[in-house]
Amino acid sequence: MSTWEGRIEDFDLLTGRARFGGDLSAEGALWLGFVRSPMARATIAAIDTSEAEAIDGVVGVFTADDLDLIIQAGLEGVSPANISRPPLAEGSVAYVGEAVAAVVAVSEPVVVDACELVAVDYQPLSPVPDQTNATAEDAPLLHPDHGSNTVLTVPSGDVSATAEALKRADVTVTVSQHYPRVACSPIEGVAGLVVPDGGRVTIHINAQMPSLTHEELAGTLATDDDQISLVVPPIGGGFGGKCEGENGLFAVAARLSLRLNRPLRLAQSRPENLLSMQARDQNQRITLAADRDGNVTALEAEVSADVGGYAGMGAFEPLQTQRIVPGPYRIDQVAVTASAVMTNTVPTGPYRGPGRAEAIGLLERAMDALARDLDLDPAEVRRRNLLQPSDFPREMPSGLVMDLADHLGAMEQALSEIGYRQLRGEQAARLAAGDQRLLGIGLSCWADFTGRHEPCQPAAARVTDDGRIEIDAGIAPIGQGMQTVVTHLAAEALGLDPAHVSAVTPDTGRFRSALGSFGSRSASLTSSSAVQVSERLLEELKERAADLLEAAVGDIELRPDATLGVCGTPSAAIPLADLAGTEAAAAFDQGQPTFPGGTHVAAVEVDIETGNVDLIRHVAVTDCGRVLNEVQASGQVQGGAVQGIGVALFEEMRYDADANPLTTSLADYLIPAASDVPEVETHFIETPTDRNPLGAKGVGESGTVAAPAAVQNAVIDALAPLGVTHIDMPCTPERVWHAIKTGE
Repeated sequence: MSTWEGRIEDFDLLTGRARFGGDLSAEGALWLGFVRSPMARATIAAIDTSEAEAIDGVVGVFTADDLDLIIQAGLEGVSPANISRPPLAEGSVAYVGEAVAAVVAVSEPVVVDACELVAVDYQPLSPVPDQTNATAEDAPLLHPDHGSNTVLTVPSGDVSATAEALKRADVTVTVSQHYPRVACSPIEGVAGLVVPDGGRVTIHINAQMPSLTHEELAGTLATDDDQISLVVPPIGGGFGGKCEGENGLFAVAARLSLRLNRPLRLAQSRPENLLSMQARDQNQRITLAADRDGNVTALEAEVSADVGGYAGMGAFEPLQTQRIVPGPYRIDQVAVTASAVMTNTVPTGPYRGPGRAEAIGLLERAMDALARDLDLDPAEVRRRNLLQPSDFPREMPSGLVMDLADHLGAMEQALSEIGYRQLRGEQAARLAAGDQRLLGIGLSCWADFTGRHEPCQPAAARVTDDGRIEIDAGIAPIGQGMQTVVTHLAAEALGLDPAHVSAVTPDTGRFRSALGSFGSRSASLTSSSAVQVSERLLEELKERAADLLEAAVGDIELRPDATLGVCGTPSAAIPLADLAGTEAAAAFDQGQPTFPGGTHVAAVEVDIETGNVDLIRHVAVTDCGRVLNEVQASGQVQGGAVQGIGVALFEEMRYDADANPLTTSLADYLIPAASDVPEVETHFIETPTDRNPLGAKGVGESGTVAAPAAVQNAVIDALAPLGVTHIDMPCTPERVWHAIKTGE
């Protein structure tokens, strides 16, 4: 476990020197803004731009008909082009907030004023607000060419054998719940700058997946791959929301920038971000079968995701849920059906732990329900079912093969750290005394797969003219500190002081394979690739230095002062700058994902008079393989856990019966403040993986995967003596109060 002092990124971030997407400008830059639909479902009869174009400072107003952009298909086999989100609406709108027209003007205020004056003639259609309406027999079709509002329905496992196991079981429990729709809510929305250069264009965009975004934009623009470059500034928070979504607006910006031969700036407002960057939203049902001792023998589940008005990456998330069930438990008989359904809500996309947070949330609710049915302690039921070291490697029903993790050890440590027995004693004492504030304790044991998508991570290394070494591993700077990690690991592999090494941020014009940061891939894949390419660069440098110094390659060393010399001969040395231009490339292929795991335990106080919930302690024990840097790993767990706590207690994007969004500002959509959560207590156990040379597994999404169920279970645990058996997240005072009053 390493702890490097200070993060390389922090000086620029803390002093204001970092330039985020919305900060970027260029000489002669214009502003680009978007007219957005107030209708959830309608055809567009006409768009009158004359009044907006008459405003002083407006350069032009443009619709889809003016731009000749090509709608790109989403994930192969999941979302074809005819149900993918267009950059600008084409003849109809499918959700409130869809971009309908683009306005270019000399300043942002002029853009805002002009957008309000673009007159769009909408012909309203009956909206489809939710999955129940979308799957009804007479439901209107959002995209008639597709023939259904259902994007996919995928069964997995042996359905008949699982059904038979459920019939034979001593005990079965069923839990149905809705996992709420949430907003990613990064500090900065989608923002950046587009600069034309002859027939080429450079796109400065705060995207998490630069290589794939480059490919998408080149396809949308119908241009050669080498005619665009994507440069990624500090991202201002990603959380998955900047993997796709409204990145297509940069195709609009690129087309107009080239046409006008002027740089263009664009930046989402907060309402625009809330109405474009949404995730989760699953209807879920699970049945567990067990013997009378609490050993789970079978699991059957159905999950169905509302993916909004167009199907993008959000349609892939229920498949993620399907693949991680049955989590960290020894359950051999499993059948899960995953579905994705379109409605007239904002299209959903990835959000920290996509699909897996939903899986663990459902599974852990069911484990608590089983414990309650058998009158067993929730920890004991988990203890009897958690995977043991002898169970690994373990092939899951999905075909994924889990590597070793200490799930039972993580749970036992978490229980010890929070003082589980003492809390149970205090809980009983409060109940006996008739205390108004009841105590609840909730567990969430979890497993996740990390580094699954794009399992081959390329990297490049080069020596610069001033004798520094640059490592390009495609890091998207989303705040996770990977520039620090890569710099130190590369320096260790090279034998250099870290001051001589830098990890550069993505520029697809220089390094086309800049995959970016997503799916908890950085610790295992990016770091391993950075070490691998550093080792290859070192080999190249030694070979070149051997020729120059007339020595054997095996006698050459790279010294900490950035010189190459002959071992044992201090005077025989050349500076790295003399070898400028030396390059190396590598592509680390992990094959299978890694499987971190652990346990979160939450303690809450619930006021039975008001329904208010206070989270008083939250303990997280994580097994993410080798911990590369404890301080940064702790920060990742804490940040993710706070987001998960928000889902459990505060956050929900809500719509009315006409698919109108009701949570359009941070006054309506509540995210946790520092005063709303206690310090998340983080602890680690290390079970190194054999799937990469560092032994590391992903950690960045663990908190959002594990925390929501721990908090939700704690709230229900507090109220169980009052007859409450379930409360959907978020456990708001209103919902809790209603559950107390109805005993449901």
